[in-house]
Amino acid sequence: MNALTDELLDTWFTGWALARGYQTRREGRFPAAFLHDKTNNWEYFALEPSQDEFAALASSARQGAGRLFTIVTSRIGEFNGAANVYGLSVRSTDEVFMVLDMDGQDIEDPLPPDGFEAETFRRGTGGKVLVTLDGGPAALGHVAVVDGYAVYDQIATEPDFRRRGLGSYVMRALTAVALEHDAETGLLISPETGLELYRYLGWDSLASVMMFEPRL
Repeated sequence: MNALTDELLDTWFTGWALARGYQTRREGRFPAAFLHDKTNNWEYFALEPSQDEFAALASSARQGAGRLFTIVTSRIGEFNGAANVYGLSVRSTDEVFMVLDMDGQDIEDPLPPDGFEAETFRRGTGGKVLVTLDGGPAALGHVAVVDGYAVYDQIATEPDFRRRGLGSYVMRALTAVALEHDAETGLLISPETGLELYRYLGWDSLASVMMFEPRL
């Protein structure tokens, strides 16, 4: 299974930004995306930054109230303390960076659960899956394939339709799309609420994800 490296984080970031249509740039070794649909500002990403790197990125984050700073780390306690020192507030600590070996995954498009309709929209080296009931949205998800890695994003089920197998269906339908482009490994960042599903589907946790915002 893959170890979490700068290259792996960069691959996830590239697929994530591609799926969302974000403008990107770099600050040193760290990527950033312009969140035109959320904060209208930049979000920076870092894997296990050093103290000096954390300070520099925190300084960039403090340049705008809408800026975000996200790190992937196994050192949550240490960075909780650093946030106070460098003028940041911890926005969330409940997400997890996950990986999946896609060898042996089903390459066929699955059938949606009874009563639901589903459509797969393919675009470039990825696509979107939308599940509906009586014309209304029930679940959806996106995937983008980058250099043999399938980056899954925005996997969501509407509250009224949870616990009905839609999350599993969306993931399997997206995997069928990814395998059309010879994806070998899956990557995603999951909220705590999604961990049970992803672990059931064979995903492994690599590190925690922390998000910071400027302290006003």
